[in-house]
Amino acid sequence: MAVVIQVWPYRAFLCHRRHDVLLSPGEQLDARYRVTELLGRGGMGEVWAGEGSDGPVAIKVLLERAARRKDIQRRFEREAEAVSRIRSPFVCALLDQGFTSDGALFLVFELLQGESLADRLRRELFLSFDELAPLMLDVLRGIQDAHLANVLHRDLKPGNIFLQPGDDRERAVILDFGVSKVIQDVRASEEPSITAYDGTVGSFAYMAPEQVRGAARVDERADVYGVASVAFRSLTGRLPFEGMSARMVASLKLERPPPSLEQATGLRWPRLLEQFFAVGLSRNPDDRFSSAENAAKHWADAWDLTCRVRASKNLE
Repeated sequence: MAVVIQVWPYRAFLCHRRHDVLLSPGEQLDARYRVTELLGRGGMGEVWAGEGSDGPVAIKVLLERAARRKDIQRRFEREAEAVSRIRSPFVCALLDQGFTSDGALFLVFELLQGESLADRLRRELFLSFDELAPLMLDVLRGIQDAHLANVLHRDLKPGNIFLQPGDDRERAVILDFGVSKVIQDVRASEEPSITAYDGTVGSFAYMAPEQVRGAARVDERADVYGVASVAFRSLTGRLPFEGMSARMVASLKLERPPPSLEQATGLRWPRLLEQFFAVGLSRNPDDRFSSAENAAKHWADAWDLTCRVRASKNLE
């Protein structure tokens, strides 16, 4: 099986490489993986191509300067702990882990072929309901599996949903549990969340109102809101709430009811689909679907009804 390796320093001071990188071409990781070439570089790390015993791999390396930040180290450590709990065909699987010669801990994930939902939306702006329906059902099932493992994702967005070809259709796989949280810990904690934006966890445009407020005690319904936000953006080409600043978006999330699909597009949509977003994007968590399982059932019902209505019209 091809794999993806994610790497970060176990002790930041153990890393003394030039150019602020942890790996170099030809380097061996734990005698099992060989680094070949640099594929890309970002603000927090680099992605390298490599070879494993079962084929090509991708190696993500946290840069030394990023490793000095305890919150970033904790984010990577949290992902390892969280993903190791989850068993789901809709979550990128953790396959292996080990240490480099410098003491950097690495994680081995399955390698996914395809593109992210964010890349797809940058190219196509929005998707039809027929295209999106099975993908969001995959995402909801993946989130349900994560919740069954007592893990919240807390950062659902198009960039963290990967689309890969399948035998009969594309499949959606959830990535990046780096700001996830064990559910029991969330409910017991009185500490503020690790900052990702203005003291809140997650990508601001898609996060639930309670996350916008910086609440530490979020639950499964925050992930339901995240999925609904991603689905809304994917269908309409617009975010549920848009503004000129983060403060304006926050105010809209906290003060206004979610817009309907018709308001966002000027088009009529199936009633069950409108209901999904009215409930899934509710400001009050108590008014949302109580679980990803319930949200998935409603989404599947809307999809099924849409297919049946179309079929009946084709017979007329």
